[in-house]
Amino acid sequence: MFGTKQPKKTVSQDITAPLANLNRTINNIEDSLAQDAAVPAARTKPAVSQNIIGKGTIIDGNLTAEGDLILEGTVRGDVATKATLMVSPSAIVEGNIVAHHAEVSGRVNGTVQAHGLLIIKASGIIDGDVITKNLNVESGSTFNGRFKVGGQATNGKQADKYNDNDKTLIGTK
Repeated sequence: MFGTKQPKKTVSQDITAPLANLNRTINNIEDSLAQDAAVPAARTKPAVSQNIIGKGTIIDGNLTAEGDLILEGTVRGDVATKATLMVSPSAIVEGNIVAHHAEVSGRVNGTVQAHGLLIIKASGIIDGDVITKNLNVESGSTFNGRFKVGGQATNGKQADKYNDNDKTLIGTK
């Protein structure tokens, strides 16, 4: 009753908490992969900034960020970041994505390229091709396109230049 007051959570704490959890998950997976390969894990520099595109926001045009990026609104254009991209369940991307790491919980209509880890959550929908070094797909997600996993995800190959070893997956659910 007369104890110390608990500090109120701010909106930015509520929004950035999932990103912090995602970064911890990525670090754990990178550590595990490095141990399996018996090679020290290559670490990226921590992002210098966090960018949030809020729910209800619509961007017509390309979006580029240096730091972590959380999308909750709609982007009608390409999205690129050198850090982690989080596509929230309410987000829609009508364009291509390039990120170091990415987590898709919303809808993407375009090619998704992640140089490190791509996580497709149960609520995630991707209508387009995927190029990534490491992939984690949750049951219940939807994917319609071709994918290339492993090797060099940074080689810049376009979806129409896939070779015969590439796989096609339609309607995963």
